[in-house]
Amino acid sequence: MATISSNKLGLYALNTNQTSPLEVLNTTTAMGSLVDNDCPAGVQVGDHFIVENSGTFVGVAKRAAAAAAPSDETDELGLMALATSTSLEAQNSITETAARNGSGSSTNFIVSGAMTWSTNIEGLLDVANAAGSAVTIMDAARSKQYLIAKFEVAEGGTATTFYAGQTLIDSVSLSGGVDDIATYSATLSGYGDLFKGTEA
Repeated sequence: MATISSNKLGLYALNTNQTSPLEVLNTTTAMGSLVDNDCPAGVQVGDHFIVENSGTFVGVAKRAAAAAAPSDETDELGLMALATSTSLEAQNSITETAARNGSGSSTNFIVSGAMTWSTNIEGLLDVANAAGSAVTIMDAARSKQYLIAKFEVAEGGTATTFYAGQTLIDSVSLSGGVDDIATYSATLSGYGDLFKGTEA
């Protein structure tokens, strides 16, 4: 049996203060082979969108001008915060119904509905550097900014499995006391699908 040495949740954001969700392109085309016609409907020049392949997170792309191929903007995702404690929770809604089984009794049947997911993050308050601190989290909540949450699971070997998706901040809490270490916490709700991916 293997043990997971560490779980990491990183909150990422584009430098455009994205206040509307990114469109999602489901394609089997590799990121470097995308053409302008592959862009999702409604994506304008300069807009970003998420590329996924049947539930696998591929990256973030941006529509270029003059019908040029979209550019890979995955590296443009800026890390907003790391944490001392993180969690990722996914929940499927279950619909249950009872039906007669022909033997004078009934049997219950269930079917899975929509999946909802959320993340929680806690960390130490550091206002010395506004980039990558609780300040950026609070500002993102104030501006109702869509973020990308990425939860990494180190499974050993050369590849790391991660889960990623778009989120909105439900709540942020900054707290501290006299002679105490100030901390922050945030709860985020997932928007749309929770994608799975791997990286070296």
